[in-house]
Amino acid sequence: MGKKISVKIIAASIILSLCILVSSCGERSGSHQNVIPLKTGNYWIYEGKYNGRPVTMKITESETHKRGTLTFALLKGFPGDMLSGEDWEPSSWGLLVTGDQHYYKFNFPKTDSVKKAFLDSRNVLTGLFTDSEIFMEALYDTGQTFGEAAQLTREDGSYYWRVTDKHAFDASSIRELKLIGPFDRFTITNKTLADDIMIDMVPGIGIVRYRYSHHGTPAELDLKLMEAGLR
Repeated sequence: MGKKISVKIIAASIILSLCILVSSCGERSGSHQNVIPLKTGNYWIYEGKYNGRPVTMKITESETHKRGTLTFALLKGFPGDMLSGEDWEPSSWGLLVTGDQHYYKFNFPKTDSVKKAFLDSRNVLTGLFTDSEIFMEALYDTGQTFGEAAQLTREDGSYYWRVTDKHAFDASSIRELKLIGPFDRFTITNKTLADDIMIDMVPGIGIVRYRYSHHGTPAELDLKLMEAGLR
């Protein structure tokens, strides 16, 4: 009788441990997704308003290269391009992603030098980026901060990225999206003396909303993701 009770207790303990493990994995599942999915041919189409006028823009991914735990992607078009004026042109930019999901963003012509180093098997890949070029990292919860190391201790909360909100996200209105949720939406903000940037990120999809506001010269941009072709 005693042995039967002991076996039942052990079995119950194992089941409880498994439940805790599964629950923990579920809570942190977003952290294991690529915040920005990177594959050649991916695209994101946005619509919204810039200073009250309807606008649309597209991000396209033209190249993706992997080396060890690193991923390097070349893209064209970024929401901030519109801020250069009515004759804006889509910029060429790159993302270098580390194995622990730190995303470093840089523009042309640096994209060329990084690509050259990345594709050279003899290059040991040192000095490819600085901490001031960090654009995104794996997202977990509100209060999370990242950015240039020298700015992270600022008491005014400016000049670095901060996760200010986290909510469930309904992706059903995004055209061509084949992914099935559930999804989490993280709002990250970056404030400076001149302007504010708010980006809504959904791991597995990427940027779903981009907002910019200038404190001086009127410049208000609000774009939402309307279509996503993700491979």
